[in-house]
Amino acid sequence: MKRKLLLLLGLVVAGFSVSAQKAFHTQNSGFATASRGINDFDVVDSNIVWAVAYDGSGAAATIRDFTVTTDGGYSWLAGAVKGTTATALNNYGLANISAINGTTAYASIYPVTTAIGLQGVYKTENAGATWTKVSTGAFTNASSFINVVHFFDAQNGIAAGDPANGYFEIYTTSNGGANWTRVPSANIPCTPLASEYGTVGYYAAYDSTFVYPTTFGRILLSRDMGATWALGTTPLDSTDGTALPSISFQDHDFAVAVMANTTAAVNTFIISQDGGLNWDYAGIDTVGGVYDFNAIEYVKGTVGTWFATSANSTSGGMGAAYTEDGAQTWISIDKEQHTCVRFNDINNGWAGGFNTSATVGGISKWGSVRTAAGISNNKVDGFVVYPNPSNGKFYVKANVKGASAIKVMDLTGRVVFQENYPTKALLFTSIDLSNQTPGIYFVEVREGNNVSIQKVSVQ
Repeated sequence: MKRKLLLLLGLVVAGFSVSAQKAFHTQNSGFATASRGINDFDVVDSNIVWAVAYDGSGAAATIRDFTVTTDGGYSWLAGAVKGTTATALNNYGLANISAINGTTAYASIYPVTTAIGLQGVYKTENAGATWTKVSTGAFTNASSFINVVHFFDAQNGIAAGDPANGYFEIYTTSNGGANWTRVPSANIPCTPLASEYGTVGYYAAYDSTFVYPTTFGRILLSRDMGATWALGTTPLDSTDGTALPSISFQDHDFAVAVMANTTAAVNTFIISQDGGLNWDYAGIDTVGGVYDFNAIEYVKGTVGTWFATSANSTSGGMGAAYTEDGAQTWISIDKEQHTCVRFNDINNGWAGGFNTSATVGGISKWGSVRTAAGISNNKVDGFVVYPNPSNGKFYVKANVKGASAIKVMDLTGRVVFQENYPTKALLFTSIDLSNQTPGIYFVEVREGNNVSIQKVSVQ
């Protein structure tokens, strides 16, 4: 039986100010190679975010690229997970990253060829400059294949893989990865079906709950950080072929997932009301003109705010949309390709995309550009924009004490001007938007973590 998502998410409008223009604003992922797509984010807090990349050029090259920010996305530092030598992991891929903070993170490295010896969990303590394998003794069976790693906190983690020796290979650690213990088969009541596996990078965690979907639409669920497990199901069975590329929890009971039906070649929403064990169709296939979803995300701290994205550029369903009222009403954001989406809170969320160079694109941040007059938050001292209105040529002035930057955006969030400035005691520059369409623009000045925004009218 189909159940309507809008009946289950609550009816209270949450979060956004009616005086604010919200949009995704472009950030530069930092990858030197173009067409790096963002596979997923691990959001630590409003400032620290790690992102895993894949080759979006069409060549399907195996890469282990990641990028990390510690200033809310103002700058991203790209790198790659490497072994003892630069080429040691050339036949291995990066499934996901689970971060503790801005310097410490864990990566799951899986084998692309039959050489399994270097696969496992790797750890960095210097923001990804170097990585060390910490899962010694784990994933060493002939059929071993790691799919994900997740840390619930700095000490307690889980690493899950395909079946090995007759049951799913899952390990836990309680000392930051120094030691790993395989969960015994008696604690995993799920006999693997023929050709049933885990899926690279696909899982969800909420507090001590861990949801691990299989390639046959079954669910391995633990509520105690991996110690014991239960078996659940989704609407598709093994003959359909399925994957859950995105799962998001609103609370301990209610969750929404994107279910990818590889047989029908369509992605839709499914819901769980028992903490991820059993799933039903949500009855929603299109939201705000977006369909064939690849990601769904609940925004913590709200009553009913969710974001959905699609990167399907061939069907016309790509873009992003959000709801503030528990899925009664969906609002279209844009029709851009968004590969994934993650939020820390209502003011800090990121969507994946594709870069064209190290300095152009790849990531979008959800931002609040307020449209009411005089709404500037005045965190940057002495920030003024004049003349206003203007013919497109105006001046920006601010009393800054260090490195600063200016960004100008239109109502859709498109960046029309961006420039960084060296250390100085006074920021004073002219900006020319006379070649832009007349209308409302937003001038953002940033000095470190201080940000101010003012509206300017171009006539």
